Amino acid sequence: MLGRIVALAIVVFAGACAAGAGGSGGVPAEEVEIVSGAEVLEYTNIHTALRELRPSWVRRAREVFIDREFAGDINLLRRSFSDEIRYIELVPARDVVRTFGPCQAPDGTGVIDTPRDPQCGTRPVIHIVRYRP
Repeated sequence: MLGRIVALAIVVFAGACAAGAGGSGGVPAEEVEIVSGAEVLEYTNIHTALRELRPSWVRRAREVFIDREFAGDINLLRRSFSDEIRYIELVPARDVVRTFGPCQAPDGTGVIDTPRDPQCGTRPVIHIVRYRP
């Protein structure tokens, strides 16, 4: 009986250690899926910031969302951005449709039920979250 309790305690302890290891302490920056607004302030645009801070994001993502709304392709990040940014996240491909809904053309384009990109939902997207005024 004591052997089972010790074994259970070891399993629980190992699980707790594994869960704690997911923090940013030992995780390479490239794998952290959030960039704070403060981190991008010193750059001329978000594209330049991400190219330096998270280069794989720029290579992998093709679309940008701002406050959960489709904003455009990755070239949007090359413009200067005057709005205050709370954070920027990389939404993995597996979460794109669940997070942002069906991959339809943006409102006002006159296109109905047409994907905005044939690869939609198969690649990660960059999501910018602004501070609300």
